[in-house]
Amino acid sequence: MIAYDRLSQIVPQDQALAAKALATGLQQITGITNLTLPVLAQAVANLQTTVNLPQVSALTQAVTVTAADYLSNIAGTAGSPVVVCDALGIAAGYKVTDNFVNTTLTLANTNVAYLTTVYETMNNVVIDTYGNAITGPVIIPSGLPAAGTYYANAGTAADSAMTGDPGSTGPGLIPVAQTEIGNILYSNTSQVSNLNSYFESMAAQVTQEQTIQSAAQIDFANLVGNNISSVCSLVGSLPTYGVEAEAGGQAQFWEGVANIATFTGQAVVAVLREGVNLTALSAAGIQTNTVVPSAPNPPLAQANLIPATYTANSAANTVVK
Repeated sequence: MIAYDRLSQIVPQDQALAAKALATGLQQITGITNLTLPVLAQAVANLQTTVNLPQVSALTQAVTVTAADYLSNIAGTAGSPVVVCDALGIAAGYKVTDNFVNTTLTLANTNVAYLTTVYETMNNVVIDTYGNAITGPVIIPSGLPAAGTYYANAGTAADSAMTGDPGSTGPGLIPVAQTEIGNILYSNTSQVSNLNSYFESMAAQVTQEQTIQSAAQIDFANLVGNNISSVCSLVGSLPTYGVEAEAGGQAQFWEGVANIATFTGQAVVAVLREGVNLTALSAAGIQTNTVVPSAPNPPLAQANLIPATYTANSAANTVVK
């Protein structure tokens, strides 16, 4: 193709510029280098335009903002495309595992010993450790939270031990727990804020997954488990999924659900990585061949079939003399 500066010396500059612009535009058509001019001309002659469609002709972008917003609302989250972990991420620990770990670490650095004792006392009440939880009396020993005697005045004795009704000699475990929770909130402002953030994130993930699964009409109750064709299809797609390395994408999801303590789980991750390797090799022009041989080794035992050819004697006997 003649360069513009050379072409402009042959024909006027405006014509040279127009010709180069046309040539550059045509180069964007896939396979145009294999077309002859008559074939291209015939194809162009058969093309139709947006004439009589004024609103379409007036578009300045491929997809209007209104259409994009609508599609985002039904097929995306917060205006972004849906990735597999948006719909199924909890199964892979997406936005859950780290929050659980952080929650454990935060609680380990927060003084909740007395509140833990309150909950343990509640449990002991309902399992009759301090007396019959139904008929009473329930007697929480001195030194424990809400120590006192509780009767079945209004409901069960356990109810009284929890709420601390007027006929009881103790304040009740729930009021004690509420007071202690207030003390923890006051003394551990930063830790409480972090814990709320962790649980809000996990709750948001649960809600989002339910919404997307409903929109996608995923019915877990009616899914067919261990479907061979589905399993084979998945295995064949794993190398492709390995290339989808965006946050929350296929690679992160399948690596998250794979149990790498087992050979099967490690094989899944290996196949994901295989897809990345194949893409890199292909981009470098290196072709690979990983086809599993069709002939088994050792060969399969052969069936004992009826003879399919004549013996010398049987052939001689068929000759017409």
